[in-house]
Amino acid sequence: MHQNLELLKELPFFSAFPLQALKILALLPTRGDFLPEDLLYEKGDDTDRAYLVLEGCLVLTTNGENGTTETIRKFIAGDFIGSLSLFGQNIALFNLKAEKKTRVLTIDREQFQKILEQFPEVQPLSLKAVLKEINRWERTNISEAAPCCFSRLGVTAL
Repeated sequence: MHQNLELLKELPFFSAFPLQALKILALLPTRGDFLPEDLLYEKGDDTDRAYLVLEGCLVLTTNGENGTTETIRKFIAGDFIGSLSLFGQNIALFNLKAEKKTRVLTIDREQFQKILEQFPEVQPLSLKAVLKEINRWERTNISEAAPCCFSRLGVTAL
Protein backbone atom coordinates (compact mmCIF):
# COMPACT_ATOMS: atom_id res chain seq x y z
CA MET A 1 0.00 0.00 0.00
CA HIS A 2 2.79 2.45 0.89
CA GLN A 3 4.44 1.92 -2.51
CA ASN A 4 1.12 2.49 -4.30
CA LEU A 5 0.54 5.64 -2.25
CA GLU A 6 3.92 7.07 -3.24
CA LEU A 7 3.30 6.26 -6.91
CA LEU A 8 -0.14 7.91 -6.89
CA LYS A 9 1.13 11.02 -5.09
CA GLU A 10 3.69 11.54 -7.87
CA LEU A 11 1.08 11.51 -10.64
CA PRO A 12 -0.27 14.96 -11.61
CA PHE A 13 -3.78 13.47 -11.88
CA PHE A 14 -3.82 12.54 -8.18
CA SER A 15 -1.36 15.02 -6.67
CA ALA A 16 -4.02 17.45 -5.37
CA PHE A 17 -6.22 14.75 -3.83
CA PRO A 18 -6.64 14.80 -0.05
CA LEU A 19 -4.23 12.41 1.64
CA GLN A 20 -7.04 10.32 3.16
CA ALA A 21 -8.60 9.75 -0.28
CA LEU A 22 -5.19 8.79 -1.69
CA LYS A 23 -4.58 6.35 1.17
CA ILE A 24 -7.83 4.55 0.42
CA LEU A 25 -7.24 4.67 -3.33
CA ALA A 26 -3.77 3.19 -2.79
CA LEU A 27 -5.38 0.05 -1.34
CA LEU A 28 -7.49 -0.61 -4.44
CA PRO A 29 -5.22 -0.94 -7.49
CA THR A 30 -4.02 -4.25 -8.81
CA ARG A 31 -0.72 -4.98 -10.51
CA GLY A 32 -0.69 -6.78 -13.79
CA ASP A 33 2.01 -8.33 -15.90
CA PHE A 34 1.71 -8.50 -19.67
CA LEU A 35 3.81 -10.33 -22.22
CA PRO A 36 4.69 -8.96 -25.65
CA GLU A 37 1.59 -8.63 -27.86
CA ASP A 38 -0.85 -9.11 -24.93
CA LEU A 39 -3.90 -6.90 -25.52
CA LEU A 40 -5.10 -4.69 -22.66
CA TYR A 41 -8.02 -3.56 -24.80
CA GLU A 42 -8.97 -3.32 -28.44
CA LYS A 43 -10.95 -0.92 -30.57
CA GLY A 44 -14.61 -1.00 -29.55
CA ASP A 45 -14.00 -2.10 -25.94
CA ASP A 46 -15.14 -0.01 -23.00
CA THR A 47 -11.83 1.12 -21.53
CA ASP A 48 -13.03 0.93 -17.94
CA ARG A 49 -9.65 1.37 -16.24
CA ALA A 50 -6.53 3.47 -16.08
CA TYR A 51 -2.99 2.16 -16.12
CA LEU A 52 0.24 3.40 -14.64
CA VAL A 53 3.15 1.81 -16.50
CA LEU A 54 5.63 0.58 -13.89
CA GLU A 55 8.07 -1.07 -16.29
CA GLY A 56 8.12 -2.07 -19.92
CA CYS A 57 6.22 -0.47 -22.77
CA LEU A 58 2.63 -0.30 -23.96
CA VAL A 59 1.79 0.67 -27.51
CA LEU A 60 -1.39 2.28 -28.81
CA THR A 61 -2.15 1.03 -32.32
CA THR A 62 -4.77 1.19 -35.01
CA ASN A 63 -5.51 -1.14 -37.88
CA GLY A 64 -4.18 0.36 -41.08
CA GLU A 65 -5.01 -0.39 -44.65
CA ASN A 66 -4.26 -3.87 -45.99
CA GLY A 67 -4.23 -5.38 -42.50
CA THR A 68 -1.21 -3.43 -41.29
CA THR A 69 -0.87 -2.19 -37.73
CA GLU A 70 -0.02 1.48 -37.30
CA THR A 71 1.58 2.72 -34.08
CA ILE A 72 -0.05 5.83 -32.65
CA ARG A 73 2.00 6.25 -29.49
CA LYS A 74 4.12 4.36 -26.97
CA PHE A 75 3.85 4.57 -23.19
CA ILE A 76 6.80 3.84 -20.93
CA ALA A 77 7.45 3.63 -17.18
CA GLY A 78 5.82 6.54 -15.37
CA ASP A 79 3.12 7.17 -17.98
CA PHE A 80 -0.48 7.23 -16.73
CA ILE A 81 -3.01 6.15 -19.36
CA GLY A 82 -6.79 6.19 -19.30
CA SER A 83 -7.80 8.82 -16.75
CA LEU A 84 -10.91 9.69 -18.80
CA SER A 85 -12.04 6.07 -18.50
CA LEU A 86 -12.40 6.50 -14.74
CA PHE A 87 -15.35 8.88 -15.17
CA GLY A 88 -17.64 6.85 -17.39
CA GLN A 89 -17.99 4.70 -20.47
CA ASN A 90 -15.18 5.35 -22.92
CA ILE A 91 -15.23 3.28 -26.09
CA ALA A 92 -11.71 2.62 -27.38
CA LEU A 93 -10.81 4.07 -30.75
CA PHE A 94 -7.49 2.20 -30.74
CA ASN A 95 -5.86 -1.00 -29.48
CA LEU A 96 -3.55 -1.02 -26.45
CA LYS A 97 -1.05 -3.83 -26.15
CA ALA A 98 2.25 -4.66 -24.51
CA GLU A 99 5.25 -4.16 -26.76
CA LYS A 100 7.50 -6.11 -24.42
CA LYS A 101 7.15 -7.60 -20.95
CA THR A 102 5.29 -4.88 -19.06
CA ARG A 103 4.05 -4.34 -15.52
CA VAL A 104 1.23 -1.92 -14.75
CA LEU A 105 -0.73 -0.64 -11.79
CA THR A 106 -4.45 -0.72 -12.66
CA ILE A 107 -7.24 1.41 -11.23
CA ASP A 108 -10.69 0.51 -12.45
CA ARG A 109 -13.68 2.80 -12.87
CA GLU A 110 -15.71 1.15 -10.12
CA GLN A 111 -12.92 1.69 -7.58
CA PHE A 112 -12.49 5.30 -8.60
CA GLN A 113 -16.22 5.98 -8.47
CA LYS A 114 -16.26 4.75 -4.86
CA ILE A 115 -13.57 7.31 -4.01
CA LEU A 116 -15.68 10.04 -5.65
CA GLU A 117 -18.67 8.98 -3.54
CA GLN A 118 -16.68 8.90 -0.30
CA PHE A 119 -14.79 12.12 -1.01
CA PRO A 120 -17.01 14.55 -2.98
CA GLU A 121 -14.23 17.16 -2.91
CA VAL A 122 -12.20 14.90 -5.22
CA GLN A 123 -14.51 15.36 -8.23
CA PRO A 124 -13.59 19.00 -8.99
CA LEU A 125 -9.92 18.16 -8.40
CA SER A 126 -10.23 15.30 -10.91
CA LEU A 127 -11.89 17.53 -13.47
CA LYS A 128 -9.16 20.14 -13.03
CA ALA A 129 -6.50 17.44 -13.55
CA VAL A 130 -8.19 16.18 -16.74
CA LEU A 131 -8.51 19.69 -18.16
CA LYS A 132 -4.86 20.36 -17.39
CA GLU A 133 -3.82 17.13 -19.12
CA ILE A 134 -5.93 17.89 -22.22
CA ASN A 135 -4.40 21.36 -22.39
CA ARG A 136 -0.87 19.95 -22.03
CA TRP A 137 -1.61 17.36 -24.70
CA GLU A 138 -2.86 19.95 -27.17
CA ARG A 139 0.04 22.35 -26.47
CA THR A 140 2.45 19.51 -27.26
CA ASN A 141 0.59 18.65 -30.46
CA ILE A 142 0.49 22.28 -31.60
CA SER A 143 4.24 22.56 -31.24
CA GLU A 144 4.86 19.26 -33.06
CA ALA A 145 2.18 19.46 -35.78
CA ALA A 146 2.90 20.43 -39.33
CA PRO A 147 0.76 23.31 -40.67
CA CYS A 148 -1.23 20.83 -42.76
CA CYS A 149 -2.45 19.15 -39.57
CA PHE A 150 -3.66 22.24 -37.66
CA SER A 151 -7.25 21.54 -38.72
CA ARG A 152 -7.15 18.45 -36.51
CA LEU A 153 -6.32 20.44 -33.41
CA GLY A 154 -8.67 22.42 -31.21
CA VAL A 155 -9.90 19.91 -28.65
CA THR A 156 -9.43 22.53 -25.91
CA ALA A 157 -12.01 24.68 -27.69
CA LEU A 158 -14.76 22.05 -27.21
